[in-house]
Amino acid sequence: MKSGLFIVLMVLLFPVASWSLDSTTEFGARGGLDKGSLHESYAAGEIYYLQDLPWQKRLGTSAKLYTRLDVGAGYLRADSQNGGWLAAGMDVVLSLVDGLWGIEGGFRPTWLFKHEIGEDDFGGPVQFSSHVGATLNLDQIALSYRYQHISNSDVYNENPGLDLHLVGIGMRF
Repeated sequence: MKSGLFIVLMVLLFPVASWSLDSTTEFGARGGLDKGSLHESYAAGEIYYLQDLPWQKRLGTSAKLYTRLDVGAGYLRADSQNGGWLAAGMDVVLSLVDGLWGIEGGFRPTWLFKHEIGEDDFGGPVQFSSHVGATLNLDQIALSYRYQHISNSDVYNENPGLDLHLVGIGMRF
C-alpha cells in the first residue's frame, strides 16, 4: 500500500520537474467540411481558445513536448438545418524547429446542442471529439489543419460519427 501511494505521488510530482515558464494563449477560428460519409453533408465552424499547461518537456535544442487546454464552441450546418457543440479537453503537442511547427493530438468531451440533423442521428448530446493536426506558427499568427472525429463511443444506440477536415487561423499571445 505504501509503495502504491509513493508511485502515485511520484507520478503527480514528476511534471513539476519539467515545468517551464513558456506559456502561450491562442484565440482563433477554424472551419471546414465533413469527409462525406453520412447522409447529410456538413459544414462546420468553431471559435477556439488554447492555453499551454505547465507540463512541458524539452526534447533537445529545438523541440519540446507539452500539453494544453483546448476549448471550443462549434457550429454545424447541413442543408437548411444546423446545430452546434461545446467542447473542452486537452491536447499533447510536439513542437519542432523552435516552435515553428506543431504536431498535435487531443481529446475533448463534447456536448451537441442538437443530435438529430436532417437524416443523421448522432444518438444523443454527449459526444467525444478526438483530433490530430499540424500548425505553422508565424510569430503571433497560427495557421492550422485538424482532422477531427466526433462520436459518442457507443454510449447510445446510434453512433454514426462525424469526421471533419478543418483549417484555422489563430492569434497567439
